[in-house]
Amino acid sequence: MMSDNSYTNMREMLRGYLSDLQVRSENSGVIGVSSGFQVLDYLMGGFEKGKVYVIGGRPCMGKEELMLSMIDYILFESKSPVLLFSTNHLKSDYIQRLLAIHCDIPTWHLQQGALKPDEWERLDKGVGDLADAPLFLHDSLELSTNELIETARNCIREKGIRIVFVDCLQMIDFDKKWGNASERIEKVMFSLKQLANLSNVPVVVGSMLGRGMEYREGIDGKRPRLMDLMNSSFIEGMADVIMMVHRPEYYHIYQDYDGRKLHGRIEIIVQKNSLKPLGSFFLDYHEKTGVVCPDKSCSNRVSLEDLCSDNEAAIKLIDNFDLEEVFPF
Repeated sequence: MMSDNSYTNMREMLRGYLSDLQVRSENSGVIGVSSGFQVLDYLMGGFEKGKVYVIGGRPCMGKEELMLSMIDYILFESKSPVLLFSTNHLKSDYIQRLLAIHCDIPTWHLQQGALKPDEWERLDKGVGDLADAPLFLHDSLELSTNELIETARNCIREKGIRIVFVDCLQMIDFDKKWGNASERIEKVMFSLKQLANLSNVPVVVGSMLGRGMEYREGIDGKRPRLMDLMNSSFIEGMADVIMMVHRPEYYHIYQDYDGRKLHGRIEIIVQKNSLKPLGSFFLDYHEKTGVVCPDKSCSNRVSLEDLCSDNEAAIKLIDNFDLEEVFPF
């Protein structure tokens, strides 16, 4: 039997779209959960409900640190509940890394228990913050698709989760013997897409990249591309947004073509962004603590307010737009 919401008429669709458009205009283009990075939010509008976001990167690029820095912002600035699935690390590892990021303490100091007096003070405050943070962490080195979907749905329903993170796409159903790797990734991506759509939350998942770039030469050769995604065709087809994390310094590239310093910086390259702009930008990366933060030297930040600042008529129209007047019934 077909459900009552199997179709929607044009009036309802337009009303929903214009309502979203009003929210975007009032929030500098951000309608979803903010990533904590202004340029990224400008490009993709925040993490939107029902969409799947893939963050790709080779080892040591800062991919997981970027995700954890996003989570830290969402927890403490947006005050939004977060669900994190760990397929690569135990809960204790992530707690240590979150403490390092939130308290700005070198991970090595936490591992050794050798903290300076000011670090102990920051740790004391940070532990209190994290104790009350709405973060729910599920760790399983043999995570199945069914386990992920069931756990996520229960947590979304019971805890009000607003965004789901998964640290590694390729590790889901990794122990399954059926089919080949491509079929497995296709099934996992389809399941994540369904989870995002049916549960009305954004899903952010990390992805491994192949070794192709290791054999390419030059500054551009080391930058990741869509074809570097492992089983890329299925990921490209089903992901709404794909961004790559690149740390030139790891490849002994210390300045770009324009002579800008690349020490302690990672590049975020948005290579798929449905109906929205593509682009790249740099963030500061603190290797000792794992903190990823906005690049202080970045001068190309743009917001809707900047775009409309010289157009008073446009601002007035945005302020006076009345959805009920357009659709009185």
